[in-house]
Amino acid sequence: MTLDFGDSPLNALIAIDLEIASSAVPLAQRGSRADHLNRLVNFMFYELASKTNGQTPDDIFLTLNEYFFRFKNFRIDASPVLLDEILKKRCGCYSAVALLYIYLSRRLGLKVDFVRWPQRAILKWQCKGKSRYLDLEQCGQVLTEDELLAVLNERLESPKLNRDQVESLTHHEAVIQYLTYLSFFYRRTGDREKLHTTFCLILSLEPENARFLAERALLRRELGLVKDALHDMKRYFAFTEKVSASSDLVLAYEELKTLVTSPV
Repeated sequence: MTLDFGDSPLNALIAIDLEIASSAVPLAQRGSRADHLNRLVNFMFYELASKTNGQTPDDIFLTLNEYFFRFKNFRIDASPVLLDEILKKRCGCYSAVALLYIYLSRRLGLKVDFVRWPQRAILKWQCKGKSRYLDLEQCGQVLTEDELLAVLNERLESPKLNRDQVESLTHHEAVIQYLTYLSFFYRRTGDREKLHTTFCLILSLEPENARFLAERALLRRELGLVKDALHDMKRYFAFTEKVSASSDLVLAYEELKTLVTSPV
């Protein structure tokens, strides 16, 4: 299982939707599902393009915000988490909605990125040396740098953040953040099959991510995929010394080795 989406936020959203929803979608229908999702989002872009034709970047930015949050009424919520349902309900998890917004903004020629801050849907728009910030949880409220720092620092003890510490996520990092949210969501809802698919997607992008190797190994043991679980454990301990691992992981590793080598 691999993801092939280049640097397109929309391609990433569609690829993840197809992989995780694949159990409910026959293989022959996945192409038409992808085309359908592409059409829905690109229709939004064509509407925006007609509204912003001839506008300055400042006006395009304001038009996009008005369109996305007031006309289309997109909102941040804990769920749904996949693109198809997000487009139907006009709400969804912060990382997926952010990727959708970033896709539309970039098609319109705006440089918008995700701010590196866990569990906060803050986007950064850079234009002519100036930065503006959007709080997606506040329906696209535009923040100055000082207002942004106040929002990010409100729950921090000293030392406080300064403007030089506000960084943007790369596209790869934004997708991993989205997939990590999905892993929390499916673990919370108890959907082990979709959780397993999510772990596989993360590891297709980051094969040496020790944290998710360990989590997938334990999940595969729960699912009865003993040989696959052992393979993950071996890879995990190729990157991690046993003395640095939790006792639960070491015990699980020894148990899996016994199960695989035991005669039937």
